[in-house]
Amino acid sequence: MRQLRITLLIFAFVLCGVGSSPFLLAQQRTAPWNPQALLEKAQAGIEKNPNSAFWHSQAGVAYDALGYFDLAIKETKLASALDPDDPGHQYSLFALYQRKGMLRQQREALLNALEIDGGNPLGHFELGVVLEKEGYLEESLREYHDAKRFAANVKDREYTDRRGGVYEIELVRNHADEYIARVTKLKTSKEQEK
Repeated sequence: MRQLRITLLIFAFVLCGVGSSPFLLAQQRTAPWNPQALLEKAQAGIEKNPNSAFWHSQAGVAYDALGYFDLAIKETKLASALDPDDPGHQYSLFALYQRKGMLRQQREALLNALEIDGGNPLGHFELGVVLEKEGYLEESLREYHDAKRFAANVKDREYTDRRGGVYEIELVRNHADEYIARVTKLKTSKEQEK
């Protein structure tokens, strides 16, 4: 079964300031979202299988929703350590750090995710955003160009990583040129100031 990552929530914060972890347990659920129930289910899953990256990631989502940032980070990092081939854990860390404005940590999480799966257009785009905020304009521009190039190679509206994680890339297609033009202008302006 293809695991759908809720990338509109994760990555919409570039434009809207909204973010969420990608591993919602019951995406097809009809019941209202109950993070406490998810936490209890995750804790029961961890008790049965302490080395389950899935249950630790679920605990991270629940802790995040309940406002326990440090516990969300701890569980998500543990999930990543238990399943280091899944870039989704790193994107979850990125989303957590993004909401706190922690640029260095965002960059590290994105670099880790892209080291696992370097073809994700959305990952490159988000890294471009972070690098731009940090003032690394040349590197940011390179990431935006990479994002655009990788997005051009995707036939659908979604990029699917090798683990089945799905990432909506319309954001990249709709805004890469705009971001490239803005950073190019900023870079030129800074060079002229020298």
